[in-house]
Amino acid sequence: MKTNILKTTIVCAAMGLSSFGPAQAQSIDTVIKSAIENPARAEANSSRDAARMPGQVIKFMGVMPGDTVLDMVSNGGFYAEILAGVVGDEGRVLAHMFPGNGMDPDDAYSATIRTADHMQNVVPIYATFNSLDLKENTLDYVFLIQNFHDFHFDRFDVDLERILAMYRKALKPGGVMAVIDHQAEMGAPATTGTTVHRIDAAVVKSEMAAAGFKLDGELDILKNNTDDPTKPVFDPSVRGKTSRFILKFSNP
Repeated sequence: MKTNILKTTIVCAAMGLSSFGPAQAQSIDTVIKSAIENPARAEANSSRDAARMPGQVIKFMGVMPGDTVLDMVSNGGFYAEILAGVVGDEGRVLAHMFPGNGMDPDDAYSATIRTADHMQNVVPIYATFNSLDLKENTLDYVFLIQNFHDFHFDRFDVDLERILAMYRKALKPGGVMAVIDHQAEMGAPATTGTTVHRIDAAVVKSEMAAAGFKLDGELDILKNNTDDPTKPVFDPSVRGKTSRFILKFSNP
């Protein structure tokens, strides 16, 4: 991952611009488009593209061929399938799942990783949040999609300081952590991770800064002003239509 790609400024990010040249930008656009349009992707995933806009998210984060990406809580593989196509044969996607997936011989997603041609560069890892351990300086990206709030879900009892420190240890200098989550009410406490399965972006920014990460930019393409942030994300009236924030952090 090249240094000039990593140093995308907040201004460029806010405007949806890239820090690499026109030819490079056109090339990565083609790579991302091809990965998204791969007919081998699960229909349950591709049918959600319009609501999740993965192409714009991946380009904003700066993922390139040859990168190593950790897809946290990858169950179903929405991002893992696409990222596998973007990083290519020289790259790798680590698909994190909880231990139960690995113990179930009939787990469909695990079987797909083992057998699907378009996921040959995907490596499944099975661990709880608190038992997950990663080698130092091995990752270019961590994708944490709609799960930061789970670090505050009481039943998981996550050691937040430990897991964020682990991400920093595993990310290479300049490596990027992509965080997308359901927006809670502005000013709401982190306990909304338990009550409505949401979190305020301000909480995420504060906790990531405390862990030593640098905020490099935000993207507002998944904001939805009609969402009611007091409702749980599983409420039929908002499910699949929540307002979500997109934050890009780097490991200085």
